[in-house]
Amino acid sequence: MKAVKVETDGSIKLPKEMLRLFPTSSELAVWTQGDMIVLKRLQPLKPSRIAERVPENGPPLEDIAAEVHRMRRETRRRRG
Repeated sequence: MKAVKVETDGSIKLPKEMLRLFPTSSELAVWTQGDMIVLKRLQPLKPSRIAERVPENGPPLEDIAAEVHRMRRETRRRRG
C-alpha cells in the first residue's frame, strides 16, 4: 500500500506502479465504498453486446449504422 496526498486543487497523483495498469487517456469510473475511492477502467461496449440489448423488432438498420459510426468517432477521439 502506498500513501498519496490530496492536493489543494483536489487532484491525487497515483503511484507509477498503479498508472501502468491504465493506458494513457483511459476513461475511469470512480465511486466510493465506505471510506475507499474505487477506480475502474471503462471499456466501450462491443457491437455484439449492444445487439443483445435490442428487442426483437429493434431499430432500423440505418439507426444502428449511425450509432456504430458515432461510437467509432468517439473511440478515435479518445485515442488521440
